[in-house]
Amino acid sequence: LRRRDVPALARRVLQHHDPHLAFTPDALAALGRHDWPGNLRELGQVVADAAGRARGGVVGAGALPPAIRAAAARRVLTPLERAEADTIAAVLAECDGNKSATARTLGISRTALYAKLRTYRL
Repeated sequence: LRRRDVPALARRVLQHHDPHLAFTPDALAALGRHDWPGNLRELGQVVADAAGRARGGVVGAGALPPAIRAAAARRVLTPLERAEADTIAAVLAECDGNKSATARTLGISRTALYAKLRTYRL
């Protein structure tokens, strides 16, 4: 799913589930910042579960799972930062989680790698 499409898709799924419910802006922001590795199926399940916890006709961020609420607190990465984070994650996986080997492969120090892992929350 493309992040910019998530709010509209979430609204559609919610309307299909219960046409009398609406999302609060903070809930939509949290949904829009989540990565959605499970794609539309995961989004549909999260929206359905949140609709069941809705209060007063609105689905707020409090009705969303903790991992998705946490996504709202993260800043959106620039395309360059996203590319760097994806590259680091891929090399880390290739090195079976070995950070020293990952740093050597990337040509950076372990200290720099650890800083980037913290920055990108990898």
